[in-house]
Amino acid sequence: MNSTNINNHSSENNIFSNGNSYQTEKPDLKKWVFLFLSNWRWFAAFLILGLAIAFFVNKFTAPVYKIGASVLVKSNDQSNMPEEMAMMSGFSSPDMKNFENQAILLKTESQILRTLDQLDFNVSYYTKGKFTVPAYNFRNVMKTINTSIYSKQQYQKKEFYQENSIRVILDPDHDQVLDVVFNLALNSNGQLQLEAKAEDAVVHSFSYNKDIGNLPSFAINEEVRLGQLIEGDYYSFLIEADETDLNELLVDNELSFVIRDNKRLVKDFEKINVAFAPKGASIANLSLTGTCLNKSKLFLNKLMEVWIQNNLDQKNQIANNTISFIDQQLYGLSDTLGRMGAKLQKFRTSNNVVKPTVQVEAAYQKIQELDSETSKLQMQASYFERLQGYLNKREDYDKLISPASVGIEQSVLGEYIAQLAEVRAALFQYKGKEKLNNPYLEKLQRQEGTLLATLYENITSQKEYIEHQLKALWIQKVDLRKAQNLLPGKEQQFMNIQRTYDLNNGLYTSLLEKRVEAQIQKASNLPDNEVVESAHFEQMMQLKGMQVFFLGGILGLFFPALFIFLKAFFNNKIESKEDLEAICSVPIIGSIAQSKKDGDVLTQKHPQDPVTESFRALRTRLDYLTKGSAQKTLLITSSISGEGKTFCALNISGIYALAGKKTIILGFDLRRPQLGKYLEIPEHKGISTYLIGKDKLEEVIQNTKYTNLDCIVSGPVPPNPAELIDSYKTKVLFEALSKKYDCIVIDTSPVGMVSDSLLLSPFANASLFVTRHQLTNKSFFSQNMKLLQEAQFKNVGLILNGIKGKSYGYGYGYGYGYESADVVSDEFVEVPTTPVK
Repeated sequence: MNSTNINNHSSENNIFSNGNSYQTEKPDLKKWVFLFLSNWRWFAAFLILGLAIAFFVNKFTAPVYKIGASVLVKSNDQSNMPEEMAMMSGFSSPDMKNFENQAILLKTESQILRTLDQLDFNVSYYTKGKFTVPAYNFRNVMKTINTSIYSKQQYQKKEFYQENSIRVILDPDHDQVLDVVFNLALNSNGQLQLEAKAEDAVVHSFSYNKDIGNLPSFAINEEVRLGQLIEGDYYSFLIEADETDLNELLVDNELSFVIRDNKRLVKDFEKINVAFAPKGASIANLSLTGTCLNKSKLFLNKLMEVWIQNNLDQKNQIANNTISFIDQQLYGLSDTLGRMGAKLQKFRTSNNVVKPTVQVEAAYQKIQELDSETSKLQMQASYFERLQGYLNKREDYDKLISPASVGIEQSVLGEYIAQLAEVRAALFQYKGKEKLNNPYLEKLQRQEGTLLATLYENITSQKEYIEHQLKALWIQKVDLRKAQNLLPGKEQQFMNIQRTYDLNNGLYTSLLEKRVEAQIQKASNLPDNEVVESAHFEQMMQLKGMQVFFLGGILGLFFPALFIFLKAFFNNKIESKEDLEAICSVPIIGSIAQSKKDGDVLTQKHPQDPVTESFRALRTRLDYLTKGSAQKTLLITSSISGEGKTFCALNISGIYALAGKKTIILGFDLRRPQLGKYLEIPEHKGISTYLIGKDKLEEVIQNTKYTNLDCIVSGPVPPNPAELIDSYKTKVLFEALSKKYDCIVIDTSPVGMVSDSLLLSPFANASLFVTRHQLTNKSFFSQNMKLLQEAQFKNVGLILNGIKGKSYGYGYGYGYGYESADVVSDEFVEVPTTPVK
């Protein structure tokens, strides 16, 4: 014990408390370092385990690739389009140019399904390196393990596509079993063996694109040949491969394939990430992760292709519908025009009519103008009826045609129709999921409702206007016909035929012009999006080999460190001198290592043992504690049983006896007497029989087998120990013994359990409180220190007993060939000699 730890104490200071509670103890880096070093075996074991796990992770974990691509999302500014090209204007909704909307549409299930429909992904292929260990041959086993460590052979199940020259071709008209692993291997004859086994397998019809049933169990194990149809009740396919390459592959690898439909494949490709370039740019960066590099790249390229083509198809949809509508009209007009031309020629020939009079011609031209205007209005009315029917069905938006195709030059109506077509196309992506709580879907539904209401209102007003114009034209035609009836009959009949012919011919010519315009517009349409960079490999998503080993090593060190830290952090036991000093300022006068020697009075049996040296150091400090008093009465107590109180009392007695001091040890633990058992002395008489007057003092004092060491054992356990100790005869006992012995050692009951120690403390000129390494509870110890303070114990010293290991907590080991916790110190130690008030 360093003298500075004790010199600061005086009778005026409170040695039982410390400013820093053990609960607020400051971190001690040195303590933690020694604690970790003392548990180096745990770190070594977990480090090896971590590196072993890292090795198996590298060997058996399939790689995950990140695939990237970039697209340009263009802004469709139509403000500079020529007037004659504006027939299809407004066909791209502003919402469709919004990056967030594009990202959502790109990742919808319907978009992924359309992409998968154009790819041959229904069969997934897997390889796995073989890891075989020959049985009953240690040399071969070690050789196999050594090869697996240093070779580049991988043992994870890895998916491949368009590699290894193998392809499974499914029969589309036959039912196929799904999600069953078909294993290919070479049998003992060197032939290809197909094996599969599964329970609760799904049977799917690719021709009807739906599941048609479940099989409780499915199994196949047969020899197959390349290029030949392999058929059963629930499977039908053939395997194409280069036989030589396939055999080489099967030597070192396990080969398998799984059949899946596109709906089940969606989950493998739905985690598409869309990250946009900085504000102001129109670049979207797409990324996808997958375990098959080729397959992921093909999918991402095809997804962008389908996405861009879908955008172009939407822009061309109305143009296609317009061309189809015009073709239908032209077909009818072509027949009518042919008949009217023949009729006109026949009438001229048979009636010898070449040129009508000026009056007849003027009336004809006026009526022709009215007929032409009436035809246009009737076509527009028919268009609005058709448009209203499409809107009411709310399913045939893809059949909408441009209003410009029937002579309606209202740009606002065209914009509304185009926006409605785009919104409906976006809603189609969510078909079957209308009940989902999706903010973007709700926004699209609100937009559709607003556009429908606006279009209905516009249609109603247009129909009313057309009806009014038709009535006005009909009145004008009636007036002209009245005037026409006054003309010659043949000329009048000729003009009617001529007028009908010219009317149909004009409409035919007009529709041809509209058709050419629609075709020009369709040819000039370009997609709003463009591929900037095709799908390419970006990075591995999991750590690389050395990184995995590094992480495995770090975790191998982290987990034992965490365990040791948590164990120490939540540990409420005394671990070191520092724990005692953090709770109170009572001087620590002894640190006793846990001994491996037999017996309890080690100081007598093994005088040169390191534990005996610890008690010699303790004896020296006791001399300072008692100020060199010639007669010493030492009270030994503890918090609870099992802390080594009796062991310390015996060895303190033994060390004084070894020094030539006449010593006696008293067994005042009347409740659980142990002294007699340790000294091999019967307990039929002792302190209890002396205090009740049954035996005299000379009768209870017994000699031990050790020189200068006597004892009084506890005797029979009395029913009232505290009352006996508190009797007058206890005082008489100590007065008599102090005249006869140089040193009296009192082995008493634990102070934290009963009050016996408190009753005996006035007879002692020093009190020793025993604590045990990794046993004494810090909280209980703190309470006992307060109890000693209240009882005004004087000359109190602490003993840390049972320290384990060569390095005790930290800083307890010492040299000179010993393994003890303390050494003899001749330094002067000043300690308080009066009770603390």
